[in-house]
Amino acid sequence: MSAKTPSEETKAQTKASSGEMATDKRRVQQNDDASGERSEAGSSSAREDAAIHIYATIAFIVIIIVIGVPMWWKTTEVYRVSLPYSEIRALNEDPIKATFRLGLYCQSAERREILSFELRKKFEQNFVFELDLQLLSLDADTLSTIKTPARLEAELQKHYPSTLGHFLFIEWPKLDDDILVTSDRTAFISESASSLKAYQVLSSWLLQEYKLKAILGSRDAQQTLMGRQLRLNSAPLQAQYEVLITVLNPRPELQKVHWNARAAAENYIEPFLSELSGITNFTIKTQWIYQVGLEGAGAQPKQVPDDSKLGRHYALAEDSLPHIITSLEKKLGTQITDNPCIHLVVYVPPCAQAPLRIYRKDGQRAAPLASNVEAFTSAKWGGIVFANPAEATCVRYMETEQFSDVYIHAQDVMPVLLYQLRKIFDLENNTPLLDATLVPYSTIEPRAWEVDTFMRTNTIYLVHSATTTLQSLIQLLGGIEYIVINDEVGAAIQTAHRKIVAAKQQLRAGRLQQAALLAREAYTSAERAFFDPSMLALLYFPDEQKYAIYIPLFLPIMIPVVFSFNTILKYFRKRKATKAKEE
Repeated sequence: MSAKTPSEETKAQTKASSGEMATDKRRVQQNDDASGERSEAGSSSAREDAAIHIYATIAFIVIIIVIGVPMWWKTTEVYRVSLPYSEIRALNEDPIKATFRLGLYCQSAERREILSFELRKKFEQNFVFELDLQLLSLDADTLSTIKTPARLEAELQKHYPSTLGHFLFIEWPKLDDDILVTSDRTAFISESASSLKAYQVLSSWLLQEYKLKAILGSRDAQQTLMGRQLRLNSAPLQAQYEVLITVLNPRPELQKVHWNARAAAENYIEPFLSELSGITNFTIKTQWIYQVGLEGAGAQPKQVPDDSKLGRHYALAEDSLPHIITSLEKKLGTQITDNPCIHLVVYVPPCAQAPLRIYRKDGQRAAPLASNVEAFTSAKWGGIVFANPAEATCVRYMETEQFSDVYIHAQDVMPVLLYQLRKIFDLENNTPLLDATLVPYSTIEPRAWEVDTFMRTNTIYLVHSATTTLQSLIQLLGGIEYIVINDEVGAAIQTAHRKIVAAKQQLRAGRLQQAALLAREAYTSAERAFFDPSMLALLYFPDEQKYAIYIPLFLPIMIPVVFSFNTILKYFRKRKATKAKEE
């Protein structure tokens, strides 16, 4: 073996050293490549995590804004049915007008033409009524057989039948007054009667324009019309009434009252009210109450000597009558019904406190309405009749002081109750007209033209009242937006509006019966809508209070959502810049 020289050893070492350095370089390069790959992988994972975070935030915002907010708004909104606001506000633009159909018969064609012309002129400026005047005539053969005004009236009614709301003027030469108004829908006029007198009878008695001026709020409502103050003497008409006839026997241990109150109600009250039922409904009830006297009402009748067989009577002061009503009302049991009640009370005093007499404030006795019967009326409540026992019954009682039988006669009491009903419904006509006369009231039922007047006046009142109620309600609902208007209230308002419009059309066409039914339905629907309790459901929960409750709940959630918009914006800007750099 040959030995290596020093130069050869040096070369070998240098070569080995170069190989190691190359190996190290390769290792460093490999490490750098691996590190770069790991760095790229980490950067890609971070971008994916950021994207997931951004898209999750966007999804959360979409759910909150697109789904959550509309759902909250929908579930917290107040339910309000669409209503005809503008149509209801415009109801006053079409004033209430009623057609009055009048027939006129005169023996002379010339007089007939003159009267018709003058009557039409007087109705031209009427604030409510439009005159539909029909000129009537009969052939010569028919006239030759007529000898009495009743026969003339019958013939005209046969050829020109008058229905509800119609009226006839019939000329008859032999009359004590210029105009004689009958109990039917007719009036006789003399040959000298003027058109002015005829118009006064129509305006004051049949059409009762003074009432309509008070109802419709005319400026003349506080002025006088032919000597009468313009005011309504009765309470406003209601759609339903309870008529309660009560018999009071304060001392049943001392007297027994004999009277068939139910039969009296069926024979007297029911026929009277049935004539008025074309515009309002009535339910008639009777009851007996015992042990209820005047002592608890603050009324102390004072004994007054007189020249009767009893030698005295008991005076009841007029000032104490309202206290009697207040005391009795608590004991009549009318709280069981929601309908307005008309009380007709028949009080039978015991002989120890009979007969009762009513005295006015001036110390004079009030005029009795019937034999041994005293009464007074309250327009908004009803009336009380003091049916005193017969004088002979009380004489026997005073002699023996034993139990007595008291008999009430319907012919004494019931005319007074009917008179009170006429006062309550304002059928009594107290407007005197010179040279004009009314045929005396002689039947249980009201006069035919009184029924027409009652229905006509109250139809106009119901239409006007329903209109006022609807407009007040619409103003309230339009001003307070958080009042609930459910389907029932909306239907009632729309029904009332339709019925008002239809009732006005029927009045203008002269169809009084149809107009009365529509007016009653309109009034009932308007009142039902106005007093519906559902409208008060959110009356004390306005929008301001709703926001005050919900803002503290949603604000902590919405603050991060709002700030997330900045993060999302930065992310998409950076992403856009990166793509641009790579390109």
